[in-house]
Amino acid sequence: MRTTFRCLMSITTFALASACGDDGDATTANSDYPYDEDQTVVIGGGSETPVATPDGDACIDPDETCIRPQDSCGDDGTADVIVDADGNVVDVICYPTSGAPIETIPADAVPVEKTQNGSVVVLDAADDGADIEGDLSVDANNVVLYGEGPDVAVLGGDLAITKNTTTVRGLRIQGDVNITANNANFVFCVIEGNLTITGNNTTIAGCEVWGDVSISGQNTVLVANRLSDPGPFAAQGLVCNDNTSFVDADTDGVISDAELGAAIECSSSAL
Repeated sequence: MRTTFRCLMSITTFALASACGDDGDATTANSDYPYDEDQTVVIGGGSETPVATPDGDACIDPDETCIRPQDSCGDDGTADVIVDADGNVVDVICYPTSGAPIETIPADAVPVEKTQNGSVVVLDAADDGADIEGDLSVDANNVVLYGEGPDVAVLGGDLAITKNTTTVRGLRIQGDVNITANNANFVFCVIEGNLTITGNNTTIAGCEVWGDVSISGQNTVLVANRLSDPGPFAAQGLVCNDNTSFVDADTDGVISDAELGAAIECSSSAL
């Protein structure tokens, strides 16, 4: 099991190919974070309903695998827990609930050149088109890029992850995603282009990928995804659970149950 985003210490710099939103005033008040404190989502176990983060020695699913996100994220922490087909925890993603500055990107097109150390960068929740026009490169460590869901939080171009420990949650990326750094996480995202993973320890969970998928990095986790690329996939240390292929037969940009295909096969050894 690995845990990401335990602490936030690095300078965060965003290099934009085109304009995006105002960076706003940084704040650390718990109520200003875009997610709830003391909440955990388990992905890969059949239910993605948020539950309270346990305290002390208590467990989520105590009769089976005893999931304890508080060991990594604290008793009042916010976490995504990724599990394999046997219910074993393969990754814990922690989200800061205090101390981390918040940067907000509204729909207004104003350049953002630098955020504060270890920021949580929030795309607004308005259904108003692309929040960031053009391409985005995350060129700093320990960043959370957070949206209220892929229907409203939209990056209009490509996304490049070039530094370590970036978490992207609830976004739609209309271009390609290229992950060259380590410890990247994508949760509940839609990637309309291709996904290329050359960095190590990448987690992709609860996402849709409409383009090709290429994995050459080690220890990638793919859980509860819908992929237009049917695979099979093979990479050193690859962990897969509940990934399904799809074909958008009616080209409406929406995946119906009738368009879902076979389970995607994976191998933990590189070809």
